[in-house]
Amino acid sequence: MAKIIVFGGTCEGRLIAEAFAGTGLELHICVATEYGASLLPVCENVHIHAGRMDREEMEAFLDSVGADCCLDATHPYAAAVTENIREACLHTGLSYIRVLRREEKTEGAVVYRESIEDAVRYLASVEGNIFITTGSKELEAFTKLPGYRQRCFARVLPTLSVMEKCKGLGFEGKNLIGMQGPFSEELNLAMLKQVNASWLVTKNSGKEGGYPEKCEAALRAGAGIVVIGRPAESAKQTMELSEAVDYVKKAFGATAEEGGETVTMSEGNGAVLPQGGRISRQQVFLIGMGPGQVKLLTREAQECLEQCDVLIGAKRMLQIWPGYSSKPCYVCYRKEEIRDFLKAHPEYQKACILYSGDIGFYSGAKGMREFEEEFDLHPICGISSPLYFLNRLGVPWEKVRLISCHGQNGNLFSEIRYHQRVCTLLGEPDTVAKICRKLLEAGMERVRVTVGERLSYPEETILSGLPQDFSDREFDSLSVALFENPDPQKERAAFGIKDDAFVRGKAPMTKEEIRVLSLAKLGLQKDSVVYDVGAGTGSVSIEAALLCRCGQVYGIEGKEEAAALLLENQKKFAAESLKIVKGWAPDCLEDLEAPTHVFIGGSLGRLLEIIRAVRQKNEKARFVINAVTLETLSGLERIREEFPAYGDMEVVQVSVAKSRPLGGYHLMTAQNPVFIISFGGQA
Repeated sequence: MAKIIVFGGTCEGRLIAEAFAGTGLELHICVATEYGASLLPVCENVHIHAGRMDREEMEAFLDSVGADCCLDATHPYAAAVTENIREACLHTGLSYIRVLRREEKTEGAVVYRESIEDAVRYLASVEGNIFITTGSKELEAFTKLPGYRQRCFARVLPTLSVMEKCKGLGFEGKNLIGMQGPFSEELNLAMLKQVNASWLVTKNSGKEGGYPEKCEAALRAGAGIVVIGRPAESAKQTMELSEAVDYVKKAFGATAEEGGETVTMSEGNGAVLPQGGRISRQQVFLIGMGPGQVKLLTREAQECLEQCDVLIGAKRMLQIWPGYSSKPCYVCYRKEEIRDFLKAHPEYQKACILYSGDIGFYSGAKGMREFEEEFDLHPICGISSPLYFLNRLGVPWEKVRLISCHGQNGNLFSEIRYHQRVCTLLGEPDTVAKICRKLLEAGMERVRVTVGERLSYPEETILSGLPQDFSDREFDSLSVALFENPDPQKERAAFGIKDDAFVRGKAPMTKEEIRVLSLAKLGLQKDSVVYDVGAGTGSVSIEAALLCRCGQVYGIEGKEEAAALLLENQKKFAAESLKIVKGWAPDCLEDLEAPTHVFIGGSLGRLLEIIRAVRQKNEKARFVINAVTLETLSGLERIREEFPAYGDMEVVQVSVAKSRPLGGYHLMTAQNPVFIISFGGQA
């Protein structure tokens, strides 16, 4: 049985003990105090040694245990202790590994000093109250500051011996705060404000020591930050916590007894052995936090939040739960960062990730499901803000089109045009104003608009009116809006807007019959990305945009007059997914996203260049070209030669004749024949 000695007293030491409790390793955990010993797991293979040792005592202890390896997981600033451990290992020939937590970067104005004494000399030259978070060991140095009994406020561990020591140094009453961490950013901020601190003194103790939360709080409080530099490390072999745990697994074959069988810990799986030796994946609870008030949390969610080891989420989500200040917290909402954090901290066996509303409605929780093989995921439902809002209004939500503009690119206007009721989470303060202006431009002034702000909070506000009432009004970006359209349109089943429905000018326009056939050959989907090159009046752009409501259409036109007509038609048809690009192809295509479909109505003789430019973005793009001249047709052979994949190019000639009245008769009038060329992609 391999024997491992761990010098702890930090969370790293405790976590190493927890990681290998119940395994085949014999662990000897050394801590300085009984308090440190009380935090360690109780297990047959874990032997706890409490009490301070000098170097000679350490050497004697190492000899008596006969260990295979020593892990030094003492505090990064315990330089003297670390040096004694290293020397003791060197004299006894024991393998030594320094377990270090990563230093955190600090934003803002920070004063770095190599020692407590240097920091005190600096603070003597400035004014204002000082909030000291470096512990009780170095507190005596601050007594050299003039007026320290009034200026200095120390936060230390709440043990009797520590409090008595501080009192003997002159720190007592309101100038002495006895509390056990971890401390949240909000709690740090409250303390800094309470003592009216102009300066925060801290050590860069990493995330585990609450360093980021202290610095963020100081920045918010307007306090300067004085950071005591870490002692230089002389150890040749240093590791972070996760690396040290993996090293022990590989080097000494850590195993755990489970149901009478020996189960080997899988390499690099991030698993931790809780007390009792049972191997399990980290449990990750995906929790819907509801509209924002803690009273609306489900009982299941509250139990998870009470029992978990760590809280993860956006700061606004973490602050919903009253007990967040008493637990480790990680402010993050990106799935990859969350995964990396959990992997780096296998000690957190139960993690709660907090999401707004319900995890099934436009929630980031779906992204975490990509990691189902890495974590044991548990979904916990919440109350979504739209459903809370609709229930407050007495509107049955099964009759409402539910969408979100929060972090989404939804075509809200089109949803309102085709549905009687649309309820949406807002994305920006001016979302309602923008959509109301579009409603007015489209003649939809009868749409009823209802907006709910600060839902579930005491200051909850619900306002209702018509588009003109909200066309210049901003709302909280996390509000919810309901749009009720008394005259919803029926969605078109096919292309074919009448030519006279468009605003016309001197710019060319692809006529109805040719347009219908060309769009059919193009084969668009609702999420297609379309280039309309040489858009002219915009008839193709408009029809494509009305279909591709979840995609994007770029109307590309270099002539000012034509671009102005295109803009008028965009407003008339409220084509939200149409973006007008003023310029000539292919020069103006460089900054556009890759297209899935390209319609070319006019190329100015640069057809081959346009195709080359598009293929650089997407070789599988679908092309449809309208040609009325033989010169354009003659260029098709060059396209086939350069791109053999277009050998199955289809060319269709269309001749259209339309009737017109003449006296009491109707005569047929022929239009110019048009060639419709299609190739590439899928129709």
